[in-house]
Amino acid sequence: MNVINKGVKRFGKLIVASFFLMGIGLIAFLLTPLLYGLWGIDSDLPGVLIVDIGLVLCIVGLIRNKKPGKVKLVALIVLASVLSIPILFLIVSLIYYLVTGKPLG
Repeated sequence: MNVINKGVKRFGKLIVASFFLMGIGLIAFLLTPLLYGLWGIDSDLPGVLIVDIGLVLCIVGLIRNKKPGKVKLVALIVLASVLSIPILFLIVSLIYYLVTGKPLG
């Protein structure tokens, strides 16, 4: 049995997938100086947003697996909502760009 299957059995599919997603976002964030220096690609904000999405998925996975009490559940839902705010701004700016053809701001 390999390491990924052990992790899935212990933590669940959603939490394992969130760790992979956070790893991809961290790599994208850390490669920003190299990518920007060589090709002019700025990947710091997408990297942070991918890590943020991974954190939200991890919180949702914790809620599904652990079945916390009411107070902890409310705290985790509030934390997931606060972490999702940058994703909302990204969606709004994408819609604005698609409608007007110029970036927001």
